[in-house]
Amino acid sequence: MGRSLVFLLLLLVNSLSALHAEDKSLMLPVSSGSEISLRTFGAGEDRVLWIPSEFGFGGERERMLAGGLAAKGLEVWIADLHGSYFLPPGRNSLTEIPTDDIAELLHLAQPENGRLYILSTGRGAALALMAAREAQLAQPEGLSLGGLILFHPNLHAKPPQPGQPAEYLPVARLSNLPIFLIQPGSSAKRWHLKELIDLLQQGGSDLFTRVIANVSDGFHLRPDFTEHEQQVSAQLPDLLDQAIHLLNGINQQRRMAVEASGVAETEWSGNAFKESLQPYPGEQFAPPFVLEDLQGNSYDLAEYRGKVVLLNFWATWCPPCVKEIPSLGRLQERLADEPFVVLSVDIGEEPEAVAAFLQKIPAQFPVLLDQAGDTVQSWNIRAFPTTFLLDKTGKIRYAYFGALEWDDDGVVETIRQLL
Repeated sequence: MGRSLVFLLLLLVNSLSALHAEDKSLMLPVSSGSEISLRTFGAGEDRVLWIPSEFGFGGERERMLAGGLAAKGLEVWIADLHGSYFLPPGRNSLTEIPTDDIAELLHLAQPENGRLYILSTGRGAALALMAAREAQLAQPEGLSLGGLILFHPNLHAKPPQPGQPAEYLPVARLSNLPIFLIQPGSSAKRWHLKELIDLLQQGGSDLFTRVIANVSDGFHLRPDFTEHEQQVSAQLPDLLDQAIHLLNGINQQRRMAVEASGVAETEWSGNAFKESLQPYPGEQFAPPFVLEDLQGNSYDLAEYRGKVVLLNFWATWCPPCVKEIPSLGRLQERLADEPFVVLSVDIGEEPEAVAAFLQKIPAQFPVLLDQAGDTVQSWNIRAFPTTFLLDKTGKIRYAYFGALEWDDDGVVETIRQLL
């Protein structure tokens, strides 16, 4: 039987599961006066409470996954937090939701005889962990939490800033619940996964980790997805069922909340990246590297002293990275007669994949390869794309996380000041 046919059968099974498993809608009032809207799927001794990401729920793909879990004998509750609190989806949306309300929801969602498992994604993982801690503090002996299943959790207190170490929410160090962490391989977070695991283990969390190759963040929820991501999504009910069995095998003695002494309070902010190049703090020289392009030509960054260098770190699976390739080429052309060069570094991909991509979308500047991802740590790259502007002495003068129109007059003027 061909792989495509197997995939279609899996998709059909999950679709039928979603159709037959949906049970009812629930409205649960909480003490603050709000009412939380939920959709429930299936029936079972154990229950999964699904907390949304900062971008909310899209509908059909969540229903299919919930139906697949219900077919495994689990009861699934999907919490529509954005609808319940009249919030538009966005980076900061979950910061507007009272953590106490979600902690109370955990108590209300507690099954009579089984265990409660929390499922979430992205910044929803931060809200889930904070609510779980509040629930532990409020009723340490009365909550039977089996653990959390978190897709690429974003536990940053605020978006990373160029030249600054990442700042994590205190709850990253204050959780002691079992966690099954699912990390897409095509993600900037993959390169800092050990850092996150070390933080979570400080509080006593038991960690299971699964890195899934060739899928990117939100692959199981996004409306735009590759065929491979769709195939992996169809297999998620099996993976999540296995995750629950692993979590269930851990010592399930109810855990008291971790003491917060010595852990500073931190504001939770999801503000988007700035809209222009940002001055780089301090007087730091660019970390050295020697990398090759697809033709095997070697590029030593130190040899570009005397020129202004725009250094762009990216990957072919990153839509904002792809979007800015034409403007980077136009920038190079616009400053062709100046002591200026655009260099780009593809992170963590096979040369064949990069070559195939560049056949479709050519780059008018050198594309270097860092398959091992060594530059991620030395340059403290937290998001793709990340771009640095170096002066003629090799010092980092500006940086930017995210995509820009690089031939914009304002950007060009900033560069000209260094020429």
